[in-house]
Amino acid sequence: MKRLFVIFILFLLLGSNSYALFYKGAEGDDVRELQQGLYRAGYYGGAWDGRYSEQVCEAVKAYQRENGIFPDGICGYAVARALGVQIRYDKRDGDAVLIGRLVYKVCKNEDYLTKLAVASVAVNRLDSPLFPDDTASVIGSLGGAFPCELPEDCVRAAYEALRGAKPYGDILYFEEADKADKSAKGTRHGGFLFYK
Repeated sequence: MKRLFVIFILFLLLGSNSYALFYKGAEGDDVRELQQGLYRAGYYGGAWDGRYSEQVCEAVKAYQRENGIFPDGICGYAVARALGVQIRYDKRDGDAVLIGRLVYKVCKNEDYLTKLAVASVAVNRLDSPLFPDDTASVIGSLGGAFPCELPEDCVRAAYEALRGAKPYGDILYFEEADKADKSAKGTRHGGFLFYK
């Protein structure tokens, strides 16, 4: 029952657009279809070059604002469907947004390696028998996520971790270094201690 409550709260916080398909820096035919959909809807007047540029990001934000969706600039399934873009669901898209939002919440001012390490902790927990095997529960155990502007580097760190990047191996924990026991074993990087 507790797990269902956590998932319900995350759904309310993240909304129906929580699954990322396209974000700044993405490229390909699907992005070209998105550009065409944004053009047809009157939000985009740029080239149909298949690159998720700043101009595409701003067009998505404008659409989101006008339609009551949190304006994070990431095109999720709700936006794609509304614009007539045909997409295929990939669970990693939703996981990447949740993990990316956790990364932003925990270490938005840290360097990229720290962001990647935090994302890899979440992914390692998903793969570990010691933790629940659903993303929402793992994110909740690490401090939760919330709707926010989602910078490209946070999403990229999440996708890299989901694809197997492990800067410090099979780490399962992190904590702020200044709050950690000085004798604690692990890898200190940025403002964090990473350990098993």
